[in-house]
Amino acid sequence: MSPFPCLVIVHALAATVWTGGHLVLDLGVLPQALRERSADRIRDFEPLGLTALGLQVITGLWMGLILLPDLHGLFDPANPIGLLVGTKLLLLTATAALAVHARLRLIPNLTDANLIRLGGVLG
Repeated sequence: MSPFPCLVIVHALAATVWTGGHLVLDLGVLPQALRERSADRIRDFEPLGLTALGLQVITGLWMGLILLPDLHGLFDPANPIGLLVGTKLLLLTATAALAVHARLRLIPNLTDANLIRLGGVLG
């Protein structure tokens, strides 16, 4: 049996957690953190999202290698699978860059005092 169906399920579940987690963060946790002026509420939320993102990266790359084993035709408009995998890799790069920025710059520098600025940017 091919691992592909299991990879799709895990990938979709991780994407649901990643997306849903950001909705919960933006609509629930951030407003409460702003009211309480507590940056710790946001910091406590981070590990779940990073785990989901990690699962998405692993399963996505694995599925990409199954669909396009030699990466021949990557970004080729004549090859819809190659175009899809290439586009997803570009989006993954952008997402990873934002995640690294948040992990290394935004979250470590987040304090109760500057939380309002974060709320102004995100809220």
